[in-house]
Amino acid sequence: MNLRETSLLLTRPETAAKRFQSECEERLGRFARVITSPLMEIVPVAFEGAPGPGEAPIFTSENGVAALSARGPAILEPVWCVGSRTALRAREAGYSVAGTEKDADSLVDRLLSNESAEAFVHVAGRHRRGDIVARLRAAGRGARVMEVYDQVTRPVSEPARRLLQRSEPIVAPLFSPRSAMLLVEAAVERRAVVHAICISAATRAAWSVLPGETCLVAHTPDSEGVLQAMVRLFDADTSA
Repeated sequence: MNLRETSLLLTRPETAAKRFQSECEERLGRFARVITSPLMEIVPVAFEGAPGPGEAPIFTSENGVAALSARGPAILEPVWCVGSRTALRAREAGYSVAGTEKDADSLVDRLLSNESAEAFVHVAGRHRRGDIVARLRAAGRGARVMEVYDQVTRPVSEPARRLLQRSEPIVAPLFSPRSAMLLVEAAVERRAVVHAICISAATRAAWSVLPGETCLVAHTPDSEGVLQAMVRLFDADTSA
């Protein structure tokens, strides 16, 4: 693939999309065009209380950190995180991070082998995956969910619609099964050739590949993994 003939379609919320665009351009160079069309908006929701004494918070996204820390000073209990960026944001907000894992499965395994905490509270959005609380409860641990934000669906933008109707290649990084599902719905009659880069196998399962298209799954479920998969799409000389 030729970078200068390929468009980049970003569907993450605005702040995360801009950050990832910068990472892409630093790693790969400039695309023919970049279109940002967030398919979800992070909206804080009203919630009561906070993690109680003896409850170890679990953060699986930066959004959970931001929503809880906005309520007041960081709590004293050490927290557990999925993803290095989530852990970084937790430390910046004043939390002590007990441990970080790459995904929900790894985190649950680690929590079940750790005897330092008997109760957990998953600080999460209304749409979530991984069954963290259910799996902890099934193993006899105390666990509950605290919903602190919502991921509200947004329609695809008009520039993105026009892009999907152009007969040219697009690279679309997909960071969750829900975002893949939403883009499938928006791009069902596309003329463009969409090369999807999926953060996980579950995200890949939610995407629909048409003839002539590529779909790669990141080796690690994070931005770096998605970036590395994008690099594989292009020739070594990205300035060609």
